[in-house]
Amino acid sequence: MTRWKLFGVLTVGVSLFAVVAFALAPDWVRSLQYVVRATARTSFVLFLAVFMAGPLVKLLPSVPTSALARERRYIGLSFAASQLLHALALIIYFTTAPEAFWVGRTPATNIPGFIGYLMILLLTATSFATPARLIGSEKWKKLHLLGVWILAIIFAGSFLTRVHLHAGYLAPGMVMVGAMLLRMVARFGT
Repeated sequence: MTRWKLFGVLTVGVSLFAVVAFALAPDWVRSLQYVVRATARTSFVLFLAVFMAGPLVKLLPSVPTSALARERRYIGLSFAASQLLHALALIIYFTTAPEAFWVGRTPATNIPGFIGYLMILLLTATSFATPARLIGSEKWKKLHLLGVWILAIIFAGSFLTRVHLHAGYLAPGMVMVGAMLLRMVARFGT
């Protein structure tokens, strides 16, 4: 499969997952809530694959981990597409049902999301040759290292601060924390 075909397959898969989530809900507001949750989940899985690609190939060298590392750019771009759908769902949710959107939220609780989206925009833009070349190799490496760590912290925090609402948030939160620890082991422990 070509790399752009992989991007296409993953993005279509994310889109179909969002459409099914939308169709399963009994009303408009819950449909939007389901799409927000669905795209958050697909984004997490895609991000986790990108975040762990390098450490896995270092700690467990194999054909699958090498393939994952080789394709992480296109998986990362699929993550950005998933986050775009997530953002669109959030915007539609906010504009059509603000009373439901703001339950349990304050403007301050949205700050990590805004920071995350800024990082996603920067990482996505610099995933292409011309912008990457313009900022230079060293700055590109620093930006991408900082960006993925900021996103990892946002994911972990997002899950772990919601555990009191539903115990189901604990597992992905701990998976993200475990991935962060494994990434540090791969970088500093070998």
